[in-house]
Amino acid sequence: MKILARHLFINLLQPLVYLLFAFTLLFIIGDLMDNADDFLSARVPPMVMLQYYSLQLPSMVIFIVPICVLLSTLYSLSMLTRHSEIIAMRASGVSIYRIVRPYYLMGFFCFLFTAVVNEYTGPKFAYRAHQLLESKKRASDEVYFENIAYKNPTLGHEWHIVGFDTRTYTMNGITLRQRRPDGSDKTKITAKKGHWLDRRWWFEDGSIQHFDENNTLIQQYDEETKSWNSVETFQTLEMRNLKEQPEEFMGEAKDPAHQSSLELWHYIRSHQHLSPESINSDEVDLHHKLTMPFICIIAMIIGIPVGAHTGRKGALSGIMMAIGMFFGFYAMQFTMEYLAKQMIILPWVGAWSAVIVFYFIGSALIYRMR
Repeated sequence: MKILARHLFINLLQPLVYLLFAFTLLFIIGDLMDNADDFLSARVPPMVMLQYYSLQLPSMVIFIVPICVLLSTLYSLSMLTRHSEIIAMRASGVSIYRIVRPYYLMGFFCFLFTAVVNEYTGPKFAYRAHQLLESKKRASDEVYFENIAYKNPTLGHEWHIVGFDTRTYTMNGITLRQRRPDGSDKTKITAKKGHWLDRRWWFEDGSIQHFDENNTLIQQYDEETKSWNSVETFQTLEMRNLKEQPEEFMGEAKDPAHQSSLELWHYIRSHQHLSPESINSDEVDLHHKLTMPFICIIAMIIGIPVGAHTGRKGALSGIMMAIGMFFGFYAMQFTMEYLAKQMIILPWVGAWSAVIVFYFIGSALIYRMR
């Protein structure tokens, strides 16, 4: 039985490796055609382009692996059926579940692989690739986010940052309002620059204004000018009481595609002050990220019955049928997530319904193969 399992596994692994290589090249070529104008206008050298696509590769995995799993399963089982190997196995007393066990194991391995990449490697590397491309567009080694509005309701802090350097953690054009629990202003701090040093913020060239409970500026006596002023200026100020860290501002500016599911979950929990529509949309994105690795299993259980059934009728008909079902899965997922973002159905229902429905469809088709 170990020989049979090894034969089935190798028969699946070989086309899977070829397909992964081919689809990776197609993905890179398609992206290169899309970004060719940016590369040429920025005069990006070939080594930087190679670095860019090496960083993009992990984020491609989540899209490439499921379709490769589907096609390799179709090819493998259709070849086994065409050469009557499955009939010989069944005639020898081997159950259909034992025959498809190596395929299940491969699908589970691909699920684990894409889950790890999607959570830990893909978003991080995709973000670095985005930074690299943006830096070359600006003909600079610096990458900035602009006009970041960050609110921390727990501490009563409202930030507005004109520019944020993600590599040196330097902020430009800072406005920070510290509010009381009743919503009134307590302090307003402005600064031209802010630096993250020794795990705390340092502000430069700024001013501080204090307010009473009625939002009226508090006058303070200046010993140097011998006058009352409502504005306190400073050259350099150590902000020991600020708890916000650079990652929080980066998370505010990041696209959801550049965040892991854990980062997105923390973002949702810390931004309950946002509108219900925004929170609902973020929750749909979170559940979508969680469902993406399961597409490998869906691809496998669709490919097994279709590939085994259409082997004698020709590979083309099986490929068209399986791809049709696979795109039907994506169409259902897109539709349900759209309804979830419109707040017609719950976020988890929108993201998981297609996975659950097609899992039972594929399982029922495999059960009929007995």
